[in-house]
Amino acid sequence: MEILAGSKSKGFVLAVVLVLGSVTVGFAQKSPKPKRVWSVGPLTKSETVIGIAFGAGGATVTGPRVDTQTSSVFAATRSVAFAGDRIVLASKVGARNVEGAKIPEQVFQLLSLDLQTGEVKDSREISAFGSLQVFATNDAHVIISGRTVMRLTPDLKDAGSFDYYARGHKHGNVENISPDGSTLANATSPGLELVDARTLTATTLSDQPIVATSVSSKAVVSDSPWWIQDYPKEKSFVTLTDDKGQHLIFHGDCGGRPQFLSDARVLTASCKIARILNTQGNILQTITLHDAISFAGVSQDGKRFALQVASFSDTHSVKHERFLVYSVETGEPVAEVMPDKPGEEQSWTALSPDGSMIVVGSPLKLTLYQLP
Repeated sequence: MEILAGSKSKGFVLAVVLVLGSVTVGFAQKSPKPKRVWSVGPLTKSETVIGIAFGAGGATVTGPRVDTQTSSVFAATRSVAFAGDRIVLASKVGARNVEGAKIPEQVFQLLSLDLQTGEVKDSREISAFGSLQVFATNDAHVIISGRTVMRLTPDLKDAGSFDYYARGHKHGNVENISPDGSTLANATSPGLELVDARTLTATTLSDQPIVATSVSSKAVVSDSPWWIQDYPKEKSFVTLTDDKGQHLIFHGDCGGRPQFLSDARVLTASCKIARILNTQGNILQTITLHDAISFAGVSQDGKRFALQVASFSDTHSVKHERFLVYSVETGEPVAEVMPDKPGEEQSWTALSPDGSMIVVGSPLKLTLYQLP
C-alpha cells in the first residue's frame, strides 16, 4: 500500500492528499544513443582485495580481485565531479598505520583530468579515516570532504577550508551538496548547518537530530523512520526539514534515499519505481521499470537526472548495469549509457552542469559521453 502525504508537522493529524494528474512514465521506447568522447584507465594502481558476498546459501568468499572501487552506492555519486574544463576524481590507492590511531588511514589520489581528452593534468594525495567525497560547486571548484573539508580549484590548488568545530560543535560531517552546487550540509550530531560552497560560511538550519540524505539551498530531506508510530504498516518515509520545521512529504512501501533534483523537486528511487515529488509532497511523475533502480546524479541546472538500472545475482552482485538519463520536467528518458564493465554495486557517475555530458566508470576505466 502507498499513500501520498502532503506536508505536515510531526505529531499532528495527517490529511491525505489525492493528486490528480500525476504522470506515470514507463520505458517502452528506445533512448537515443550518446556519443563516446573518450575512455581512459587504469588511472591509478589498484589494490587487490578479497570480499564476502551474502546470498541465500550463506556467505561466499570472493576474490582475490582487483578493487574497482564501485562496491558502494553511496560513493557512486560522490567520487567524480565536473569542475570547469576538468573532471576531478578521488581514487583509493592504499592504507597506512598512523601512530596513535585505532584504525588505518586511507590514502586517496586526487586526479584532475582534461575534459576534452581525459589526460591527467594534475594529481594530489589526500588521506582520510574512512571515505572521501568529491563535490562540484557552482563556480567550477570542487569540495573534498573527509577528515577535513577543502575547497580546491580545478587544478587541485587550495582555495579555502571549512572548520567543523569553529562554531562550537563537537561533531561535523559533510556528505551532501545541493544539486545547484551552492550549499553543503554539515551534520553536527545533533543538528545540521547549511554551508555556502563558495565562502564556506555556515548557518544553522536545525538543532534537532537529522540524518540527511540530500540537501537543497534551503532544506534537507531524510529517510529516517520517525513516523513509524503514526504509520506502523509503512516501510518508507521522506521527511523535509527547513527553517519552519520538519514535514512528512511521503510515506509508502518503498521509497529509498530521497534526493533533491532542485530546490523544488525531490526524487525517491528504490525497488523498481522512481517518483518526482514537489516539496509539498505532491507526486508529479512516476517512472516504473523492470529492474532495481537507484539515484545516479543530477545536473546543476536541475533539468536532467540519472538512474542506475541493474539486475543482480543470488549473491547480490551486479549482473547487468545501465544508466538512464531523464528530463526532470517531463520524466521522459533522453539517453541510455552502458558501462563497458558493470560496477560491483554501482559505477561512478556525474552529469555536467548543463546535463549535456555524463562521465561513467571507475579508476580502472572512466568514460565521458556526449548526450543527445
